[in-house]
Amino acid sequence: MQRVLISVLLLTAGLTPAAAATLTVNITDVEDIDGVVRVAVCDRKHFTEAQCAYKGSAPANADGQASVTIHDIPPGVYAVQAYADTNNNDRLDTNWIGWPKEGMGFSNDAQMHHGPPSYDDAAIKLSEPGGTIRFSMQYF
Repeated sequence: MQRVLISVLLLTAGLTPAAAATLTVNITDVEDIDGVVRVAVCDRKHFTEAQCAYKGSAPANADGQASVTIHDIPPGVYAVQAYADTNNNDRLDTNWIGWPKEGMGFSNDAQMHHGPPSYDDAAIKLSEPGGTIRFSMQYF
């Protein structure tokens, strides 16, 4: 009987859906509405890198706002980063000294001072079923 119970538990364990959240990111103050706004939801290890696991994009509207919704994010602590990909080349363009030529923004409106903000300044806690955050695009 114990073997049957264990077998049933193992079989049904694989049928339980994993917890997931949906995050909507509203970005304001997009100066150039050409191209798209790209958003990435990053864990500490991948913050400010292109390898963030959860990404999405959307065009900005005429009012300089964009809304990006990303689905199926496991609950946890993340930092959200965005940039205005005005030429739609799927990368953040920089000048010869490395300063961004396109707008950037981070969750909690974490400010950039001679580089990106710290992960802790931009960190948000995401729980099921998810939620909405808002932050502004910053330009240099």
